[in-house]
Amino acid sequence: MTNITLRQLRAFLAVARARSFTRAASELNLTQSALTMAIRGLEEEVGLRLLDRSTRAVAPTAHGERFMVTAERLLDEMQRAVDDLRAIADRQSGLVVMAATASFIGPVIAPALRDVAERFPGIAVRLIEEHTEGAARRLLAGELDFAVTTLPSPEPGIEAIPLMRDRFGLLCPDDHPLARAGKSLGWGVLADFPLVGMSQLNGMRRLLDQDRDGAQAVRGLRYEVSSMTTLRSLVESGVGVGAVPALAARPSGGSGLAWRELVPAVHRTASLARRAGRSLTPAAAEVVLAALAQLRQLRDPGIELLTDRASLIRQGWLSHRG
Repeated sequence: MTNITLRQLRAFLAVARARSFTRAASELNLTQSALTMAIRGLEEEVGLRLLDRSTRAVAPTAHGERFMVTAERLLDEMQRAVDDLRAIADRQSGLVVMAATASFIGPVIAPALRDVAERFPGIAVRLIEEHTEGAARRLLAGELDFAVTTLPSPEPGIEAIPLMRDRFGLLCPDDHPLARAGKSLGWGVLADFPLVGMSQLNGMRRLLDQDRDGAQAVRGLRYEVSSMTTLRSLVESGVGVGAVPALAARPSGGSGLAWRELVPAVHRTASLARRAGRSLTPAAAEVVLAALAQLRQLRDPGIELLTDRASLIRQGWLSHRG
């Protein structure tokens, strides 16, 4: 293992280019004695003379000429690496790899990424639509910076903080009889209509399976789907009705859908999750903050924000700068 320092490399190159200890010392803002010690230390480390010195001139030896090429390359690569790190720290660049459920992507993540793109155009994002099990598996494998997902119970190796909570309600076409039946409906009304629901890999389905009223409702499931986009499409077409959290039911341009609270209340808690011990990059922190800003703007019935920037800082998710 070599003990050559960047200071020694810069000193050697300055003298080799200037052909003068005096001019090189002035360029580097060093005393001549400090510069001489740096060159001597470098030559002792490599075991060769790199500079020929005389009373009139200084010039690189043959070995010194060859070493100049290597030294210049090393310093250039180091400078590029430092510049890259500074750009990441200043949010000028960076790649964020994240996963989220479909119900989060439309109303929260998509507008959050739009805001991040406007403020930090150098940040790139790889967004994966993933169910609860898939998100947990990717987090543990180190594939994600973070995920927004429903974790029914603590997962070993994953740190999670509750982000928001919403309650389940009935999703139906806006011209459906139940759309005009009142603001709140009992779970029993689902038995009178074909029900569209999520597969058991989905965290929302697991929550319903664990609740007495929800489990009773999904036992009569007519259509089982793997994505919220598909569920909304089937409900919109009139195939059936669904039981979905409030966030998943948010209107999207002329959807023609209505949502009514189901009682007794069943809630879903969405968490911000990361692999244990893995800190957020500056770019990932900006995406998280943008998502929080979007959640704060929601005023829909049945949606409750559970954390804020100060809480994330206290729990070590964000720095004071983030």
